[in-house]
Amino acid sequence: MINPRKYGLHAIKTAALSLALAASFQVAAQNDKERVESIEVFGEKTTPQLKKAFDKQRFEFLELYNSINETAKFDVICKYEKPIGSQIARKSCEPRFVKDFRAMKIRTSSTGVGIDLNRLPSDDDIRFLTKDTREEAFEHVAALVATHPDLFDSFSKLDALHQRIEQRKEDN
Repeated sequence: MINPRKYGLHAIKTAALSLALAASFQVAAQNDKERVESIEVFGEKTTPQLKKAFDKQRFEFLELYNSINETAKFDVICKYEKPIGSQIARKSCEPRFVKDFRAMKIRTSSTGVGIDLNRLPSDDDIRFLTKDTREEAFEHVAALVATHPDLFDSFSKLDALHQRIEQRKEDN
C-alpha cells in the first residue's frame, strides 16, 4: 500500500529538485552567454561598388516613382543606349517633358528634307529652356516622396548612398 503522506512528500522533493536544477541550468546558460566571445566585422564597399549600388537603387526608386506618379509629363523614361564608340549599353533616364521638348525642337529645326545638325539644340539649351518645368517636376517629386512611405524609404536609401559617395570624394 502506498502511503499518501510519503508519496506527497516525495512529489514535493522531486518538484523542488527539478526547480533547483532548472534554475542552475538557467544560471549556467546565462554565464555561458556572458563568456561567449563576440566578433563584429564591418565591411566597407569600394567606391565603384557604392556607385553600382547607387545606380541600382536609383532605378528602383524611379520604377516605384513611375508606378505612383499620375502626371504623365513627369514620368521618367529609361532606356539602354550605347555611347558613340562603345558597344557597352548603359541605362539612361530623363523626364518625359524633356524628351517631348527635345522632339519638338528637332521638328521645328528641320526645315526641309533631313535634319540640319547645326540647328539642333544642345543638352544645355534644353536644360535651360525647360528650367521652369524642371523646378515644377522637383516639387512634384518632393510631394510624392513626402506622402508615400515606400517612396520615402527608397529615396532615403538613395540619399544615404549618395552621401557615402560624396564623403569618399571629400576624404580623398
